[in-house]
This record gives sequence, C-alpha cells and structure tokens, in this order.
Amino acid sequence: MGKEEILELYKEEITEIFKENKFVVFLCGPSIKNTEKPGAQLRKQIMEALQNDKFEVFLGEDDGLEELQEKFGLDAQENEMSFIAKYCNAIVLIASSIGAYCELGLFSYYKVKYSDSLDFILIISEEYKGEKSYLNLGPAAVVDSHGKVYYADLGNFNIEQIVKRLQHRRAAFFMDSRGKPPGKRT
Repeated sequence: MGKEEILELYKEEITEIFKENKFVVFLCGPSIKNTEKPGAQLRKQIMEALQNDKFEVFLGEDDGLEELQEKFGLDAQENEMSFIAKYCNAIVLIASSIGAYCELGLFSYYKVKYSDSLDFILIISEEYKGEKSYLNLGPAAVVDSHGKVYYADLGNFNIEQIVKRLQHRRAAFFMDSRGKPPGKRT
C-alpha cells in the first residue's frame, strides 16, 4: 500500500470516528433570539461555526431543556447539570447575562470538583479584565486554571480560536495516545 492509499484510509477512519462519536458542546450565554446584544450575536456565530464543523451544539433554552424541565418538574439548575454530566464534552459560556453569570458559578465549581475531561471555555467582556472582583478571583480563575478564559470585545471576537481549541480537544478525545483511531493498532 502506497503513501496516498494509507493517508486516504486514515482520513476515512477519522471521518467515520467523528460521525460515530459526537462531541457535544453546551453553549451558554444570552438568548440568540435577542440578536441586538453583542453576546447573543457572538453566541449565534459560535453555534453556527461549531455546527458547520460537525459538533453537536446545545443551547439550553432553545434545544428542549426547558421543555424537559417543565414536563418532568425539574429545576433549571439540576436539569442542566444532569445534561452536562451525562452528555457534554465541553462548555462554552459567554458571560454577558445574569443567567450566564449564575451558570458560570455553578459550572466552574462542578468542573473542578467532578470533571477532569470536560473542557470549559469562558468569554467575558474585556471591561472586567484585571479587575479585583469575585468574578475574576473566583469562577474565572477556576476556569482559567482548568480550561480557557478570554477577555474580549464581545462584538468583535475571533471565534476561530474557539473552533480550533475544540477541534484539538475532539481529536485528542477520539484518538489514542499514538494518534491512531481506537481499535486500529495495525
């Protein structure tokens, strides 16, 4: 088998792995229905970019988590935590709404205490950078030591950094330590 055939076979194997194994991203922040706000616009852009790259993206209020909450009498917090624990590989949180700040506190605590494999990406308005506040000294510091924090202009953020990071995480998650698809040790 020649070099081109080996590379093509390898490409097919990786493509199949990504089809069979979904990498689930829970994308939190202001509702994408309110596209006048920069945080909502950013959330929508990230969602579309990740979906175009074949990530499974869930937005709590837009993907039926609220419906499940109402149907089964769950509270929003327990509903999201259960979903994250069972299905998510990554959280991307745009901290620009009261709900997102609440999620940040809860999810950052969960990440440190219970989940080594969950990636956590936090995007906060650049106006808070360097500020001595509970936000920066608490949840943002926790995420930064176990994930990635970006202080940015929410209206002008390069989402490619998020996509690239999650692509690398997905590759590491689905490949063995030698860079081969699991079970393909020939």
